[in-house]
Amino acid sequence: MYDETTQVLVVGGGVVGLSTSLFLSAHGVGSILVERHPGTAIHPRAWGWYPRTLELYRSVGLADAIDAESAGFTGHVLLGKLESLTGREFHLSRIPDEEDVSDISPIGRVVSLPQDRIEPLVLRRARELGGDVRFGVELVDLVQDDEGVTATVADRKTGVRRTVRARYLVAADGTDSPVRERLGIRRHGRGVVRHQMSILFRADLTGPLAGRRFAICQVENPQVEGTFGHDDSLGQGTLILTYHPERGERPEDFTDERCVELVRAAVGVPDLAVELRSVMPWEMGALVAERFTDGRVFLVGDAAHVVPPVGGYGANTGIHDAHNLAWKLHAVLTGLASPALLSTYHTERHPVAVTVLTQAGLRLAVRGGFATPDQHAALRETLTVTFGYAYDSAAIVAEPGDGVPAGPPGPGGAPAAPLVEPRDLDGRPGTRAPHVWLRLDGRRISTLDLFDQRPVLLLGPAAEPWRAAATAAAKRLGVELDVHRIGADLVEEDRPWAQTYGVAPDGVVLVRPDGFVCWRAPAGAEATESAVERVLAALLHRQP
Repeated sequence: MYDETTQVLVVGGGVVGLSTSLFLSAHGVGSILVERHPGTAIHPRAWGWYPRTLELYRSVGLADAIDAESAGFTGHVLLGKLESLTGREFHLSRIPDEEDVSDISPIGRVVSLPQDRIEPLVLRRARELGGDVRFGVELVDLVQDDEGVTATVADRKTGVRRTVRARYLVAADGTDSPVRERLGIRRHGRGVVRHQMSILFRADLTGPLAGRRFAICQVENPQVEGTFGHDDSLGQGTLILTYHPERGERPEDFTDERCVELVRAAVGVPDLAVELRSVMPWEMGALVAERFTDGRVFLVGDAAHVVPPVGGYGANTGIHDAHNLAWKLHAVLTGLASPALLSTYHTERHPVAVTVLTQAGLRLAVRGGFATPDQHAALRETLTVTFGYAYDSAAIVAEPGDGVPAGPPGPGGAPAAPLVEPRDLDGRPGTRAPHVWLRLDGRRISTLDLFDQRPVLLLGPAAEPWRAAATAAAKRLGVELDVHRIGADLVEEDRPWAQTYGVAPDGVVLVRPDGFVCWRAPAGAEATESAVERVLAALLHRQP
């Protein structure tokens, strides 16, 4: 009846789709990814990767490869507004040094690396872990029922069609998401903010750059006005321009000849040898889907939310979507959790998308010089937006009187996620578990290194009675639970664990596989099997 079956079908092979394949593979979940394009992205697209995103990649063995690939971009620190690369410098400065966050993360800084360079790394690691990734293959039809999804996919070169039966489908198919449109899921928000054209080219930029390395470079002269970027080889660049359909301007107006002339005008070398690689129109938008789930289909990345690139939140948020969803799919597919757990994907990630969209809009207003005083006051630091969002769902056991005030509602009145300053993360349920350096069997590890495949119960130095209770409760539920005690198998290296996690020495903290705190035991709480069973059942949407 079906040509092949898989547990999860991922549609779309950009950085978010590839990350979905990677995270699923790390959990041992079988998946097939189909991407209509012949390979990974060739345009730089997203550029900066926040420490929280790099923590997720670190958990699946990708950190060293990213560090090595990004080494050539560490000196790209200039912020400039120029007539052209060879023309007058209207403004030239260094971007502020990235904040050192090594006290709150095992990742010390933001990493600059264009998307076309990071995607092959994610692809390679996904395949190493068993991911089945297929380029040049397009989804042409899908039908879902109570048991799964039947998809028809076509090889774009041969036209051969195959049916794939999957338990679940993840749509990572971009801004225009055919899957989302097929399901009739509407979007809310400002809509299209600006129409852009990206011109990707090869040229020798060594001379025009004259030793300078730009993070952001604006060029403005009578022939061209736009944003200019270059890679670490100094042999490839991107020119991003705005065009105006309301004035009758069209993508078709950007012929090869015109694009070459625009690049030459931006560089300031009239006879520059230019090889065009690609000319791509795109829309800067601000939209969020009204729901991120539909039966057995889940939206991630741009399919779920389109974020203006100011702040660099879009791709980072999409990767966080994929990580949130992957462990839940694994738990359900292995029978560890009830399918009801999957409803928390929308409950948790939709408010985050609303908050990110709001913050990107505020940053756009501030950068454009038209922000009101209230907008200035509402703007939060990028690390707060990417580290500090909090979840409120049935997979979190909230404490009495707990809660961080949510931000203002987003498009369509959708609720926004609360934000916590990164250095105020204190083990509160619903927030990312704090980073503390520890020693395990003589190795230096972060607390975050403990959270990947299974729930983890961390015991304070005086909380040993909880070990037997937790082991018995987990066995009765059939749950694999890792239990560690500070001061026994885990030795503190610097910050005191109990104080950082907001518990007494006899306290315990349950952390989810995605590194978010599910529950904390109050000081003096009795260590009982029923207490642990209750919170594990709540986390996994099981009956205790």
